[in-house]
Amino acid sequence: MPPPSDDPTVQALPIVGVGGSAGSLQPLQSLLAHLPADTGAAYVIVTHHPRGERSLLPEILGPHTALPVQMVEEGEALAPDRVYVALPDDGWVLVRGQLMRSRDPLERPGNGPPHPIDTLFRSLAEGAAHRAIAIVLSGTGSDGTLGVQAIKSREGMVMAQATDTAEFGDMPGNAIATGQVDYVLPAADMPATLTGYLRSRGDRQKALADHAPLIPQNLLARILNQVRQRTGHDFSGYKTSTLHRRLERRMDLRQIVDAEEYLTYLQTHPEEIDLLFQEFLISVTNFFRDPPVWTTLAEKLLPAMLQRAARTGQEFRAWVVGCATGEEAYTLAILVRECIEHWEQAPEVRIFATDVDQAAINIARAGRYPAGIAQDLTEARVRRHFSAENDAYRIGREVRDMVVFAEHNALQDPPFTGLDLITCRNLLIYLERDRQERLLALFRYSLRSQGLLLLGASESPDYHSEAFSVADKESRIFRVAEGGLPSLLPEMPGPSRHHRALPSQESSDSPATGTGNSLARNVERLLALQFAPPTVVVNDRGEVVYIHGRTGRFLEPASGPARNQILEMARPGLRAPLSQALKDVTGSDTDHVTREVQVQTNGDTEPVRLEVRRIRTPAALSGFRLVALHSVPAVDPAEASIESCATAAAPEGGNTADATRLKRELEALRQDKQFAVKELQSSNEELQSLNEELQSMNEEHQSSNEELEAAKEEVESLNQELRSVNTELQTRVDDLTEANDDLKNLLESTHLAILFLDESLNIKRFTMPAQTLIAVRPSDIGRPLRELTTRLCYDSLEADAEAVLDSLIPREVKVQTQTGHWYLLRIQPYRSTRNVIRGVVCTFQDIQAAQGVARPEAFFRAVVDTVREPLLVLNSELRVVSANDGFYRSFPLTPESVEGRSLFKLADGQWNHPELRALLTEVLPQNKAFHDFELTADFGDPESTGLLLNGRRLELEDDASMILLTMEFRRPVSRAPEPAARSPDHGP
Repeated sequence: MPPPSDDPTVQALPIVGVGGSAGSLQPLQSLLAHLPADTGAAYVIVTHHPRGERSLLPEILGPHTALPVQMVEEGEALAPDRVYVALPDDGWVLVRGQLMRSRDPLERPGNGPPHPIDTLFRSLAEGAAHRAIAIVLSGTGSDGTLGVQAIKSREGMVMAQATDTAEFGDMPGNAIATGQVDYVLPAADMPATLTGYLRSRGDRQKALADHAPLIPQNLLARILNQVRQRTGHDFSGYKTSTLHRRLERRMDLRQIVDAEEYLTYLQTHPEEIDLLFQEFLISVTNFFRDPPVWTTLAEKLLPAMLQRAARTGQEFRAWVVGCATGEEAYTLAILVRECIEHWEQAPEVRIFATDVDQAAINIARAGRYPAGIAQDLTEARVRRHFSAENDAYRIGREVRDMVVFAEHNALQDPPFTGLDLITCRNLLIYLERDRQERLLALFRYSLRSQGLLLLGASESPDYHSEAFSVADKESRIFRVAEGGLPSLLPEMPGPSRHHRALPSQESSDSPATGTGNSLARNVERLLALQFAPPTVVVNDRGEVVYIHGRTGRFLEPASGPARNQILEMARPGLRAPLSQALKDVTGSDTDHVTREVQVQTNGDTEPVRLEVRRIRTPAALSGFRLVALHSVPAVDPAEASIESCATAAAPEGGNTADATRLKRELEALRQDKQFAVKELQSSNEELQSLNEELQSMNEEHQSSNEELEAAKEEVESLNQELRSVNTELQTRVDDLTEANDDLKNLLESTHLAILFLDESLNIKRFTMPAQTLIAVRPSDIGRPLRELTTRLCYDSLEADAEAVLDSLIPREVKVQTQTGHWYLLRIQPYRSTRNVIRGVVCTFQDIQAAQGVARPEAFFRAVVDTVREPLLVLNSELRVVSANDGFYRSFPLTPESVEGRSLFKLADGQWNHPELRALLTEVLPQNKAFHDFELTADFGDPESTGLLLNGRRLELEDDASMILLTMEFRRPVSRAPEPAARSPDHGP
């Protein structure tokens, strides 16, 4: 594992994870094309790609962005303003600022296709926290959905492509459906929003570094008041640091730095309050989060609790507080089912799962989750407890029926009672101390003796240590302490939504002051708990506003949303008489009604005296009803026998008629009840038979559906890979087409006759000018060269091409057309990018103009070479351009030692004469000529006494000028020679 990085740049580096599948190439190109080169973030791209295949994404994306694009190298530290392409073969995770291959296999048998995007996003959430940014682009399936939720839970930012702009909208659509996406935009609009978000975030961090308070306390209170007025939820008990972080994240998303400005924005945009409310909630979890905790619960504690419930005939009751989207509640239900499914006598199980987020509760009730949850579950559990639905899994009916979901605020709404287990993980850490104390007291009140409390890794019941003992320290599981007094129900602030709150006693009586009064009130509450019957106060709509004592034997929260209706909570046997009693005290002058009822509790009946009173005083409580439930002691059998005998021995008197009437009424009621029971039993039998048939059909359909879903998943996975490959191939085809067009235009613009031949000398390609030399047409592609006629006086084209193909040595030859036009033919091998010979290339270069100039030059040289006297041609620098054959016959020199050298350095410098130099330098500028200049020197001819030189200007066709220097040996004569005369004159 790489060592932790101390580089502050790495620790502050924003990391943008980009995930896509089928149809994501074009959005990727558009996204990168509009990205500035100085955002300061690192970009990691993961797409679905066939395993083992080389990705062409760096080559494809590189031309579309100013940022460098490269493949991920394991262990390489991420750098800002750079794009990394990661192959999904092994999955990639962020470890201390470096990308490493995941140790967990992405593909496990039976768990569906791998989810490399979820793997990356989750690791970014873990390693980068609030610096993590997720972008979900076009693709099929649900990969990335769970990762998006993980990044939001760590205060990161999420963007998704608008589904109407995506070729395949499943992936961005599933991400958007979670409610965790901050921006839904076309890919081309994402860079501007992302840049603004990063800039706003940087400005905030700079302000924090300068110790500038971004959100004063008074502004925070006003913002929380806005949330409370719109949603009914009070977050004032949350820790200030938590609220600040969540508020600052919303401000970053809105690109607002000033808190006062954000408050104004809230007041003018109510929908932002809803988003801020969702920001305060942390509705993110996953199945079997912290596996060791669940292992401890399942192996050491849960079996004993379930056995005790089965032995006593009680219902096993649990409460999952802050259940979010339900994964933790279903995890508990799965463990319970695995524990009791083979028991002969299993207890009834009821798991209450609550949260203040109604949207999360709706997801939990549906019980449908992305296919990526398979990464958190074993293959066996996926098969046993889930059914596959497209690219998702639905929780099985047996597990679903154990759980009751409800919207409920544990800090404000009445609690559930008579519980064996409460799980409340990672809620206390976000609350201030007084709210933690209240919640722990409420949990103690709700739990039965020996009940368990499961908290988060950083939480403990320190404020109520006398009420709880440690059951397992490592797993943070606590048990209700033995021998302690039952906890009193904490004063509740009132229902969270649309409920009339019960006024406190202080509102009508004198306020409590001083420690003594507080002690008296606590003693009064303790005495009331010990000796007063369980009591409930309801309003005129029958809604519970206050609970005193243990009412769990008589009242039970109903399934569905928590509406706190007492009639819905009443157990069988209590509902009808309670309803009538409430009507009696409401619709008449009666203030007090008492009835004897039989209430069904845990499979048995218990005699209860129901008492309902209308509250008239104090005035603050006027209009409320008080419902008291008195337990009636069971009659001892011996006493019942004595009473029966006494009744039988008593003389008949005036009560005989009343007794007879009551017996008749009782008998009639019994007959009516028996008839109703028979009808009900008959209906139940018919429904049971129909239900068994439907279950049988459903099992057959389910079996077929599972087979089809498995096949569909395999086909879908293959389709995703094929789409990705096809998209890359199409891009390569487009690039090749563009390159082919460029090559075609390049060849045509050269106006050269070019002929491409394959290894068999068949026509592959040609340019239009080639048709003037060879009779070739577009329909001749693939035709052998030998079958075509040419317009050249050259019969060796095929043979020369064959020779070049064999020897790989290029060849040049001058060829002439039948009309006398000259071309330079070049034949060279055709090499592929892999250095494989695939034929030859023949180019014909028009040299007619050069050939026309060469002919006069050749003629001129032929004339010069016929002159026997030595001749030299000098340029303006007095260097030898050429010499005739007479020169080389007369002097012992070679062309290599003459041509290109200065005249005055030839041989041993015999021509280096000042007067000769002066004459030659005047020839070209002044167009002068000189004759019979005598140069005396030893030139190797014993018969000569020197040279007579003549010089003149020589004009050429290309406006160049040369000097023609002729020489004649001077030989002695019989008479004395006359002095040499220098007689220069002007040339023509």
